[in-house]
Amino acid sequence: MRIGELARRTGLTAKTLRYYETFGLLPAPPRTPSGYRIYDTDHLNRLHLIRGLQHAGLSLAEIANVLSIAEHRR
Repeated sequence: MRIGELARRTGLTAKTLRYYETFGLLPAPPRTPSGYRIYDTDHLNRLHLIRGLQHAGLSLAEIANVLSIAEHRR
């Protein structure tokens, strides 16, 4: 799915999604030959997790730490 669809599914803006990618919360997706980002269900699930952690009161920096620890354990 492209960034607009991912934004609609998550309630976030495309600008926020690009920021999360830059900040390191969201892995960079593959791109089409014309440069469009293509997201999959792993990106969607990760964004749902990020939103849940935000609602629990964690800052983006804290969320980045949680995600880093979780990835390191795998």
